[in-house]
This record gives sequence, structure tokens and C-alpha cells, in this order.
Amino acid sequence: MEKLFQVTQANYTCQAKVIMENKDLIVDITGGNVPHLGVIVSYDHKLDKTEEIKFYSHNHHAHKDFYLAERFVDDIKEVLPGSLCVTAGVHVDGISKKQIEAAFTMMDDLAKLVRQWLEGLDQDYVEPQYTTGIKDQDVDLNPQKED
Repeated sequence: MEKLFQVTQANYTCQAKVIMENKDLIVDITGGNVPHLGVIVSYDHKLDKTEEIKFYSHNHHAHKDFYLAERFVDDIKEVLPGSLCVTAGVHVDGISKKQIEAAFTMMDDLAKLVRQWLEGLDQDYVEPQYTTGIKDQDVDLNPQKED
């Protein structure tokens, strides 16, 4: 199941492309005039743990999109039935202080829209069955690639 949410403020738009994979959620947050992959923030539902990966920009500084992605994750994690992976990349050429501040408001608005969508879903989640009896030590989990 896939859904697109958009909000506009301070003369630019941010969007969240949301994909529901059974209980888990994948969200791609982009916006501005140069959408990109700046960060990945994951939330492990079972461990209640968040982790992030920052990518580096053309000027050799880490993208700061993690501020947006973490805010989004914090706003929706309590309504998630499973885990979450958020990618984020928002860039506005010559961004102003007002536009930076609007990015945080837009994340709150996007999170609210996604929360409402999640709460309205009538999902029949599937629980995976692990019935093979095969244990990790019985399988080569790191097979060598053939040339």
C-alpha cells in the first residue's frame, strides 16, 4: 500500500512518499528544488531504538536532514505496528531562516497526516511463520560469490 502526502510553506513543498509493507513503514521525505538522499533514520519497533546514517554532500559536510527525519520518526513511532525506515533529502537553494524553520513545521504536518492515515488503516497484518526447523548454524549465511 502506497500513499503520497505533501505540504507547502515558505514558498516550497515537502512530501512524504509512504509505503506500508505489512506492519513496517518505509517513508521517503523530499522537498525543495533539489530532492536527494541525505540521511536514513531507522526505528526498530521491538527494541524501541533509532539509528541514523548520514550521507555527505558535495561540500564534504554531512547532510542535516537527520533533524527532519528524527523529528518525523518521533512524531509517528507510537502508532506504528512495526518498524520504520525514513530517507530524507530536502534542499532549497539559498534557503532563508524562515524556510529552515518552516521545514520543521512541515515535518510536524507530514507526520500528522501519516499518523491519521495509519490510524485509519484497517489492516490484517500477517505474522510470519518460522516452521522450517533450520537453524543458523545449519545454513551458510555468507556464501562466497562465484566469479
